[in-house]
Amino acid sequence: MFQVKNRVQLMRLFGVLLATLLLTALLAACGDSTTTGTIAASTTAPAAAATTAVATTKAATTAAATTAAAATTAAGTVATGAPKISLKKLVVGLIPAENATKSIDNAQPFGKALEKELGVPVEIWVGASYTATIEALASGKIDVAWLGPFSYVLAADKYNAEISVMQLGEGGATSYNSLIITTPKTNIKTLADLKGKSFSFVDPASTSGNLVPRYIFMKNGIDPDKDLQAVYAGDHNASLNGVLSGKTSAGAVASDIFKKSMDNGDFKESDIVIIQKSDPIPNSPIAVRKEMVAGDKAAIKQAFLNIKDPEALKAIIAVGFVETPDSNYNVLRDIATTLKLDLTKLK
Repeated sequence: MFQVKNRVQLMRLFGVLLATLLLTALLAACGDSTTTGTIAASTTAPAAAATTAVATTKAATTAAATTAAAATTAAGTVATGAPKISLKKLVVGLIPAENATKSIDNAQPFGKALEKELGVPVEIWVGASYTATIEALASGKIDVAWLGPFSYVLAADKYNAEISVMQLGEGGATSYNSLIITTPKTNIKTLADLKGKSFSFVDPASTSGNLVPRYIFMKNGIDPDKDLQAVYAGDHNASLNGVLSGKTSAGAVASDIFKKSMDNGDFKESDIVIIQKSDPIPNSPIAVRKEMVAGDKAAIKQAFLNIKDPEALKAIIAVGFVETPDSNYNVLRDIATTLKLDLTKLK
């Protein structure tokens, strides 16, 4: 009974539909566009609805993507602002002043400040040696190199590096010193007392850890290669710790690294005897590859000059940066000449 009733209803509906189609055709033939327009409208309505739905979906997707990007930026994994350089990422290389992992971790606040200035991610990289950092800049593995004064001279004269800015030390200082140190228990009081003793230099390309100490020794009638039991510690903290532990009788260390370690409570002032303090050494320069795009070099220089955040600067033992000419480092070229060092062969 139910099936028969349904069949009758279907036949009635079919009849109504057929009559409607015939009426529409007749009106169209007579030139009445009203019905035709209505049918066209009803036909295009689903398409319009679909278009609206697609647009709404796109808008929602865009909004979601924008929200996700904002969340990523807030998390600090992507730089904020419009990029100011053509590079998609800036790699800043450091010389090994201390343990590489610790150096990278310590420099992160500064890296984030640099990201905000440049609008691109910043990666901190530390070379296994001073020369490794210099060669990484020359090969393009890194874009910016944070060098010591003498390693900069080597990079500029041998690898075509170009100075960007110079780091300012505590109180706006533009120089630091090399310290030759020992401990009270060695009873070493003068440079002459060091003859025959073990001594830790830092790295062959280190200014305050090798070049300047060697210059001091030569001026005082000591041949560091013959009169000392010399070793290279690799970085300033290693040289300092070697002296503190008694591994070496004496050693060289940069004055800023020395002060930072003492301020951190790693040792007391009475634990160390400073045998000799050098003349002022121009502060560490930041260098770029000379062939880098001019606009990128200018933007990077301005970014360093713009950073004023105390926490970011404290992370890299600086109070700011200042422009300085390459000629500021000629004093180190003169020392290298006195020591008869061939920059083209130095490793």
